Amino acid sequence: MSSSEPGAAPEERCEFLEEVIEEVLAWQPRVRGGRILYIGPGLGSEVSRLAQEAGHLTFVFHSRGGNNVERKKTTDKVTYKCDDVTELSFPPGSFELVVGAWVLSGLSDLQADDFLHRVLEWLVPEGHFAFREACGFLEDTRPSNSTLPRSPVFYCQMLHSVTTKSSSFTILRATSLQSYVTHEGDPTKLCFLAQRSEANSRTRHAVDIRYSKSFILRMERLLGHTWLSTGGESTTREFCQRLGLRPGQRVLDVGCGSGGSPFFMSRLYGVHVHGVDISSNMMDLAVQRQTHLRRALRKRVHFELRDVLDADYDACSYDVIYSRNSIFHIEKKEELFAKLYRWLKPGGILFVTDYFAKSTPPSESCAEFSAKTCSTLVTISGYERVLTGAGFSVESRDLADDFCSIHQKELDAFLSTREAFREEYSQLEFDEMVALATHKITLVKGGQITWASFIARK
Repeated sequence: MSSSEPGAAPEERCEFLEEVIEEVLAWQPRVRGGRILYIGPGLGSEVSRLAQEAGHLTFVFHSRGGNNVERKKTTDKVTYKCDDVTELSFPPGSFELVVGAWVLSGLSDLQADDFLHRVLEWLVPEGHFAFREACGFLEDTRPSNSTLPRSPVFYCQMLHSVTTKSSSFTILRATSLQSYVTHEGDPTKLCFLAQRSEANSRTRHAVDIRYSKSFILRMERLLGHTWLSTGGESTTREFCQRLGLRPGQRVLDVGCGSGGSPFFMSRLYGVHVHGVDISSNMMDLAVQRQTHLRRALRKRVHFELRDVLDADYDACSYDVIYSRNSIFHIEKKEELFAKLYRWLKPGGILFVTDYFAKSTPPSESCAEFSAKTCSTLVTISGYERVLTGAGFSVESRDLADDFCSIHQKELDAFLSTREAFREEYSQLEFDEMVALATHKITLVKGGQITWASFIARK
């Protein structure tokens, strides 16, 4: 394992590495007076700054060759070790926080799985595991005994699979390191944060189950490459014209999906877009596609795996908050809109499109749609009340007729691809996509649900 950050030249990049460390430290949970295990190169001030707040810090330099690196003298605050992480051992419940820097990428899948199980045991209940890795997208051809970079979703799947008799990992968030994106246009260096939790409280979010990678790609065959909302680029272009976007502005995309809107806005308007989604498959596809953008565009897009209700971004930090067909998945809308209002700058705009119930209580067909899509549908007027209660001034449009016209065109175009789709997938999956689109159109035409847009101003 290299003793430096990936791609780093020790002398000329010290300032950049210190910026990386600043970002990483700000991203990790605080453990004042707690016990921390750090495994990695320990560059710059990272270890010393972790030790300042910790009750005690154990620093392990990962070395396959044994003690070929001189150990520093152990102090009351810091214990220094040089060891092979595949042999590393600590008593259960030894640490409140474990930090890993470029460790897993040097291990095979079996070694990484074993290491993650040991980390889970080393943590106290509710303890945190924060690690950063260089990711790649070679899962289809990557042997399990290889140390080639893993994809972000592969790391998420590994964490989900780690359990003991009494505990498991819950993934709290994952994101590209902004320092690498800004300076190098490289979104493949990611931070992950997981927490040890009781096994019986471990659930995989229903949205992530619904939006498998295969389902996302099939939806894109209906709605357009990188698009998962009605009308794809055409409606995005129309809606963005209403937002007054200007170069340099900051946009938060809630439920950013596989990257369509962030890529479009950054390319056409020169804005910086922070995309947040709760689906690891969405983020994986978005980051992979970000790597293929021109360098200037890569630097203006930042993706994060996170439940937006758990987020706490700085107040007044975004010019626009944008969300397409995502908030209907979130039940706690009052809590969400209060957060979005706080994050917007004065005069900022929240733009939303979503599905809505046409009546209260919702019809039986509407309730079935809500259950199948893991969503909580409210009426347009109910949505307006929640937005107004959060402090917004609101302008809404019922777009039922537009939805039926646009989605029917999408369905007609999809029907013409039957043979090509069947070759890649199957007749059954083709029929499922047709049924999904047809059902939405039928519900909207029948007045069971509708589609609407909101512009809410702070």
